[in-house]
Amino acid sequence: MRTGLVGQIMRFGVVGAVGFVVDGGALWIFLSSGLNPYIARALSFPLAVVVTWGLNRVWTFGSAGRSGKRRQFNRYLAVQLVGTAINYCVYTSVIRTFGADAQVIIIAFISGSFVGMFLNFWGARQIAFRDID
Repeated sequence: MRTGLVGQIMRFGVVGAVGFVVDGGALWIFLSSGLNPYIARALSFPLAVVVTWGLNRVWTFGSAGRSGKRRQFNRYLAVQLVGTAINYCVYTSVIRTFGADAQVIIIAFISGSFVGMFLNFWGARQIAFRDID
């Protein structure tokens, strides 16, 4: 299924919202179990990567079957790792600047996710879900 840029952006946003809920929910569970905010975030994000890869592969970019799943996932993971690094830098910078109160952690989570979203879309569109043979 091919869709234009605007459609891809909208679908990517919906998938991103699902990933945000998965990531945030896991972060909350990990924090509630006593993990520090840095380790909790490092554990929550990979769950969201797997969920968003599957949804983006099938729905946003409609590329199911065009490339091998493993190769495509590896490209997606590489893009996500760069996005994650930027996301995590923003997250930790906010916490280090303003403290680790619950409200600050939420703001840090939202800020990091927002900044990472732009790089992740570009990388998903241009690298992970592009037919590269």
